[in-house]
Amino acid sequence: MKFAAWPFLILLFCCSEEKEINQSTKRDGPPPFPLVRNLELSKEQIKKLEHEVFKSKFSRINPGDFMMGSPENEKGREDEETLHKVFLTDPFYMSKFETTIKDWNTVYVSGKRNPSFHIQEQEKIIIVGIHKNLSPFGSYQEKITPSLKEKFSSLEKEVNQISTISLQQIEYLWSHWSTTSKDMQKKIASKLSFDVKEITQKIGDIVRRQIQMPVTQVSYTQAVAFCHQLTENAYRKGDLPKGMIYRLPTEAEWEYACRAGMNGVSGLGDGESLSGLNANLDGSRRDLIIGRDATLINRGNLIPVGAKLTRFKPNKWGLYDMHGSVMEWCYDFYGDYENQDVTNPIGPVKGNTRVLRGGSFYRSAYGCRSAKRYKLDPSWRGSEIGFRVVLGFKLR
Repeated sequence: MKFAAWPFLILLFCCSEEKEINQSTKRDGPPPFPLVRNLELSKEQIKKLEHEVFKSKFSRINPGDFMMGSPENEKGREDEETLHKVFLTDPFYMSKFETTIKDWNTVYVSGKRNPSFHIQEQEKIIIVGIHKNLSPFGSYQEKITPSLKEKFSSLEKEVNQISTISLQQIEYLWSHWSTTSKDMQKKIASKLSFDVKEITQKIGDIVRRQIQMPVTQVSYTQAVAFCHQLTENAYRKGDLPKGMIYRLPTEAEWEYACRAGMNGVSGLGDGESLSGLNANLDGSRRDLIIGRDATLINRGNLIPVGAKLTRFKPNKWGLYDMHGSVMEWCYDFYGDYENQDVTNPIGPVKGNTRVLRGGSFYRSAYGCRSAKRYKLDPSWRGSEIGFRVVLGFKLR
């Protein structure tokens, strides 16, 4: 019970912090931490990060230097992308995947959900068929709301190859299907020309796909609170090396990891192409993509992420969906870059907006480049905004 108020306190602290900031982005006094720390982990500490569960979710990013920003001849470049050299002296571990609904719900019991997602024609036939066959029964009718009835009716009338269904619909259907008698399941399955096992598998897959969607509608403050709670949970279990915490990546860490040693528009392939073929972005027109890809793709929606569900190759450092999918909050207040070499930058110490990176499924390839920067009020939430976690040393 003594940890029950932790998330609330973190949110309160973060909200207070945001209220106190002003428009000044000028750094007052010395940097908030020594410029060069060269922190390393002992063999004993590394052992805590060697288990398969952690390694399947995080990639180790070694210290190094890179050119942050973009050259003046890069297509889509904006003035705020001043090219400068950055040195990162400490190792950190970045999540291979964006934070999913499942990840969020593992930390917070209250849970988060995406309101709707896509299903294929065969899945729609099964869902509509189960609904129609269960509708005559009192137990099904008693609990279904007028709104749900209307949604199922609309789904039945749709003639698209890909349809949209709400999580509320599939959860309602799943709860009744899983408690229906074996004999009734067999009768329904025979009418639909499927077997019971196949139907159960398909509905279960829909639910599993949904919880592997990147979590969205998350503010900067909520993302920070999630990281704090994740850290607290891990320390209670003794899983973390001393001095390391789960947190948002700094903007420099994010771009360094995204580029994975590349200097082009992206950190994928040769670094010179970005389209719907290698990222979930708006590649519906030739003028929206970068490179020579002939295939134009715009999925127009989020898709599941994770080791078993990913559709795109990772960059050379094992990170997925750094381009497109959802915009990812970074630690930093937004501000102009230094016009000189910098070491372990963490952005201005004050500001009104926070940095987001990576673009989203809604943006063109130009809006998903490695160097592209976004900024929003830290309280902002949206359907294209999520985050990715790093395990790193405390930012001082």
